[in-house]
Amino acid sequence: MRIEIAQQAFGSAGWREMVGLRTRVLRDPLGLAYSEAQLAEECTQVHLALRVEGALAGTLLLLLPDRSGIAKLRQMAVAPAWSGQGFGRRLVLHGEGVLRDAGARAVRLSARETAIGFYERLGYAAEGPVYREVTLPHRLMRKSL
Repeated sequence: MRIEIAQQAFGSAGWREMVGLRTRVLRDPLGLAYSEAQLAEECTQVHLALRVEGALAGTLLLLLPDRSGIAKLRQMAVAPAWSGQGFGRRLVLHGEGVLRDAGARAVRLSARETAIGFYERLGYAAEGPVYREVTLPHRLMRKSL
C-alpha cells in the first residue's frame, strides 16, 4: 500500500480537495460551513494531505511556531473509510516533525472531547477546563517536542 504525506499549496486543487474532506468530516455533521474569511485565514498555514494509493485519506493544518516556539495543529480529519487504521497518528507525527524542523519547542491543539484519548496516546496532555468550540466540547492540549 502506497502512503504519502505531502504539503499542498493554499488555493491549489489539492487544498480544495482537503477543504472538501474537512467539510464532510468536521463541519457537515454539525450543520456548519466554512466562510470565505475562515478559509482565507489559512493562507499562512501548512496544509498536509495524506494519500493512500493516490486517494485523499486525511488532512492536517499546521501553524508554524510563534516567537515563543509554540506551534499549533488544527483541522485534523481522516476520511471515514480510513478511520481507525493509524492514518491520523501518521499525520500528527509527520506534522510534529515539520514543526520541530521549523523550530517549535511545543505544540498545542484544541481537541474535541471525543478525540482527547487519541491525542493522549500521542503524548499530549489536556490543560484547563472544557470549553465549547463549533458547538462541541473541547479541551486545550499540549505536547513538548
